[in-house]
Amino acid sequence: MQAEELKNPGFLKIKFYRISSPLFNYSSLPLSGLYNPILNKESKEYQLNSKFKNFDITSTDFINIENLLGITNFQNEKILTEEKIDCALIFCNNSNKVLTVKEIRISLKSDENKKINLDELLKINENKIEINIPAKESYFLFFNVKLNNASKYQLNIHCHSLSHEYDAMYYKMKQGNVMSECNPTYFIKNNAVEFHEFKRFYLEVIKPFSIKEKFYNYNVNQCLISIKIKSMANTILTITDLYLFPKGKMMNKIEMVKSLDEINNKDNKNENDSKYISLQPKEELVVLFRINDSDLFYEHNEFVLYIIWLKKFDFVQKTFRYEFPNTLNTLNEYYKMTIKEKPESDIILNQNFKIVINLKSKKNNIKYNISLSQEQIQDNDNQSIDREIEIIDIIEKKIELNDEIPSNDFILICKSDILGSVYLPKLRFTLYEGDSSKPKEKVYDSLLSFNCISK
Repeated sequence: MQAEELKNPGFLKIKFYRISSPLFNYSSLPLSGLYNPILNKESKEYQLNSKFKNFDITSTDFINIENLLGITNFQNEKILTEEKIDCALIFCNNSNKVLTVKEIRISLKSDENKKINLDELLKINENKIEINIPAKESYFLFFNVKLNNASKYQLNIHCHSLSHEYDAMYYKMKQGNVMSECNPTYFIKNNAVEFHEFKRFYLEVIKPFSIKEKFYNYNVNQCLISIKIKSMANTILTITDLYLFPKGKMMNKIEMVKSLDEINNKDNKNENDSKYISLQPKEELVVLFRINDSDLFYEHNEFVLYIIWLKKFDFVQKTFRYEFPNTLNTLNEYYKMTIKEKPESDIILNQNFKIVINLKSKKNNIKYNISLSQEQIQDNDNQSIDREIEIIDIIEKKIELNDEIPSNDFILICKSDILGSVYLPKLRFTLYEGDSSKPKEKVYDSLLSFNCISK
């Protein structure tokens, strides 16, 4: 005869919410949508004599609804990395008898299968081995947690529930049936029924900003890094500071072309305006960094950006870290390139001028043979040949770098028969490493630009 099983009547309901802090919004305009109380009947304290008059409420005891603690469902919002979230885990007893909850185990599991046990954080094993919840009441567990990695998380809650109603239901069924005493949903211990309870909630943690970086070669000796910052939050985020430095060299901060205060500068700006920048949801900000030291952008393959930020109505500053590779077009593992000599002002139409390109070996113990040639324009090139200067001659088309000659120069004699903005033609550097017969080639387009004027 097949054993009957007791079905879980669902007396225990588990809920999980995020607790929202007060917004500290002291606006008390009745028509702002936050008027309190709603059912006002022209009391002396809240008089509404005319809609054309001032509706300010001067009572110092007035607190609008945004200044109260609130709860929100985690499925309806995304959490930002580095954001400390206050949580409420609620055990609701929907039965007419006392319900006991014990052996609570809570864990967070990310998509990367990283597991965080919250039992110790909640201290549920200290004086909370058994929780007795009266009929039609609830028990709250409050905790906060900070999740630093962007991922989707599962909050898994395991516990056992006991009730005299379970026992009565079980033994009543047992009078006329063969009952199972142990299965995946419940078991019998000390003549009492214990149900296995499980509940899963989902949380999504995202990065507060989306970053896109781009490197610009500014006449070879300088490097510009443009960084586009896009807010990914559903509320206002305020950026209070930005730091950019080579990875591992935090003290070598790279200067911004314009500070946040200068970017935020407006016409008729007064002294009370914020020097910080606030981004609306999905709003973008572009900042520009300049590196004048060529060793800095030739020696480091990675950079780190720190964004110091605040969420609206949150006064705790957080730091967003973003690492990105050095994608400068002149960066390579063999040599550093600098311009030793070039016209510092406008060039003159049809007058010759000299450009000296210096290459410095990165590995003095290895011999490099390097040749320089002008690359021919292809039909599909974006640049127009009409704006190129003419390279009349390349003095010493081949150079060598080694232990005795760690640095060497290419000298170009050039002129322009075009007025206005002109640029250096596409150059091809062909390198042979050691005794290798296999060449390595680097092609650079428009390394230098000039303004050509008539005599």
